[in-house]
Amino acid sequence: MQRIVTFGEILLRLSPPSHLRLTQATSFDLYFGCAEANVAASLAKFGLPVKFITAVPPNELGESSLSMLRSFGVEPFALIQGKRLGIYYFEHGASERPGKVVYDREDSSFSTLKKGMIDWESIFKDADWFHWSGITPSLSQDLAELCEEALEVATRMGLTISADLNYRPTLWKYGKKANEIMPNLVKHCDLLLGGIDESEKVLGVPLKEGDSEKEVFTNWMKAYPRLKNIVSTHRMRANASSNAVSASIWNGKELLHSQEYNISHIIDRIGAGDAFMAGIIYGLIVWPEDHQTALEFAVAATCLKHSISGDINLATVNEIKALMSGFGGGRVSR
Repeated sequence: MQRIVTFGEILLRLSPPSHLRLTQATSFDLYFGCAEANVAASLAKFGLPVKFITAVPPNELGESSLSMLRSFGVEPFALIQGKRLGIYYFEHGASERPGKVVYDREDSSFSTLKKGMIDWESIFKDADWFHWSGITPSLSQDLAELCEEALEVATRMGLTISADLNYRPTLWKYGKKANEIMPNLVKHCDLLLGGIDESEKVLGVPLKEGDSEKEVFTNWMKAYPRLKNIVSTHRMRANASSNAVSASIWNGKELLHSQEYNISHIIDRIGAGDAFMAGIIYGLIVWPEDHQTALEFAVAATCLKHSISGDINLATVNEIKALMSGFGGGRVSR
């Protein structure tokens, strides 16, 4: 059984209930999550052993965030330091009003991490897979260097490495552009989740007008020869309340496409990409030679996440497989 390590910041999420705007809120629904923690929780729920590396403050919020991860079966490894847990506020959108995120994560415990503070060789001793995302190196030069340190050790120790580009323009505020930092990190990856529009601004790979997805991903593999699989999700006919989702995978030989799901009533779209990431990792582990099935599992996972409140996908392997097989549509399971 593949043993997985993920690395990133866990945040406290506060959302106004009932689709209220932040300016209207007098109370908040509370969740813990964020990209790499969401992936870890999903993979643990799928039955894989997962360790999540982070830093939290020595207070009740820090302990609550770790307890939440343990409740999903994740083994957290957290440096207890700093004074606060990062926060983000999420305002649910509706119809043509988009959702909105406001970050409050400066000077968080995680932001104080630096190169040399984590013993990566010990962390990776019994691991097979390492997952990270572009959010971590976007936060500071120190975290970019720490991420690079982790990737160098993981590469040397022979782990499979995956990443979600997760480009968030509002987070890159320390004087570096994403395409100045990310290429040196992505070169370590075997599996990458990203979209065509991230080619130049994140990976530094030129994009020509009219380039197809296959052409762009072929160029990514030329620029980053370790890459074995590139996946991308697609939203169509989208507003805040409904959209269609599908996905594709390029394995260097053929571009495969998933079935398309129409989601008519979105409960919570935060974490949908992380649900897909967990799904494709699980899929490639379980069906390493069947990329179509792995892709279908991942897109079914992201479809179901849209129906679940909070950051983390609570769908089980059997529920995802049932949707893949056509047993969806809101039928009551009896």
